[in-house]
Amino acid sequence: MERYRDGFYRNYLIYTGLETDLLFFVVCDAMFLTKVKHLTLVQYSRVTFLSLLFSLLIQYPLLKCINRMGNRKTVRAGSIFMLLSAFCITFSTGFFMVLIGGFLKCIGHTFNSIGTAVLKNRLETDHNADQYVDYQSDANTMACAFMMLTSLLCGYLFHLNEYFPMYACILFSAAGVASSWYISRDERSSADIISAGDFRQMAQGQKQFRTLQAVLIFAAFAVFTALTGTGLSYARLNFQEVLTGNSPAKVMLFLSTVTSLIYLIRGLSNVILRETYAALGSKALIIASSLSLCGLLLQMLPWIKDTDITVALLCAGYLLLAFIRDPYITLVQNISLEINEIHKQQGMLIALNGAKKAGALVLSAAATILLKNHSIFIVMALMTAAALVNLLICIAIVSKRSTAGQK
Repeated sequence: MERYRDGFYRNYLIYTGLETDLLFFVVCDAMFLTKVKHLTLVQYSRVTFLSLLFSLLIQYPLLKCINRMGNRKTVRAGSIFMLLSAFCITFSTGFFMVLIGGFLKCIGHTFNSIGTAVLKNRLETDHNADQYVDYQSDANTMACAFMMLTSLLCGYLFHLNEYFPMYACILFSAAGVASSWYISRDERSSADIISAGDFRQMAQGQKQFRTLQAVLIFAAFAVFTALTGTGLSYARLNFQEVLTGNSPAKVMLFLSTVTSLIYLIRGLSNVILRETYAALGSKALIIASSLSLCGLLLQMLPWIKDTDITVALLCAGYLLLAFIRDPYITLVQNISLEINEIHKQQGMLIALNGAKKAGALVLSAAATILLKNHSIFIVMALMTAAALVNLLICIAIVSKRSTAGQK
């Protein structure tokens, strides 16, 4: 294909693969922090909650910083923050050091979200703006390939030495820093920098999006990304509860295998996204929400005596949640990036990121409270109820878009 001969496109694939998350750590986070760093379940949940609270509180200051820095410096800074986060978590000596690592990771994620604006601007320059879903789906597939590879290796590395996966995480993060330099070297940095007065005008311009439909979209995005992001971390704890009695190395090997399969399925979902979106349009939101509800129901129902059946059903639900995550996010990003002005692209991306953090914060706070006196099963029940609410919101969104004659 023509786009594979484009150096920027190839570099963007690598960047997305390396910077989507902290590779290796995303597989072993719960096991590493609870079994190696000896954090309790409550402390683990607190790290998640406080990191999200910190991230949500600094969204507006980060947006101002991004507008002044420009896309080029932002994506580079994001990769550096991810590397620093990997160092802090790996060599932490207690709860507070892990928390600092979580703070740095949240900043890195926010900065890295501007990478999609870099892609959109490049497509605009090449008069291929309508191909964003195609390009981003390919990038998501590459990210899944990287994550599948690291997931396969994570269990074996953890078996050899509990710190080996995190050492590998640092190496991959360093490679991500290098890749961020390549994708951003042709970005129009000077055009991105705006004055304080222009920033105030931009903030005022965002008022036009405060419609009921926009509120519904941000609410749906917040709930969905919380369930398929933070929610998956608690689903891994669900696995650990079922497999209590097995050695940490054996549980880690199992989680590594399951996570590898998840990324294979996520890669498949990105491949079929283009045809699905062309056929169904916004109705894909309803399908994605329905699958997330089914996946969470499977996380609740299988608490029966037969461990093998329980694990099989948990895996099925886990895979369903993973399958629909990337397509949903890509479609919402595509709508947001239809705004041509760079500073408005940044504003919309940060608004979506804020919605994502807010949803994860609420879910994490509720889980932290519930885990003090209840089992992980109650947390999964809460997430199932949230998935039902999300389905109803998505039905309302599609209904409003259909009424307005939007595709």
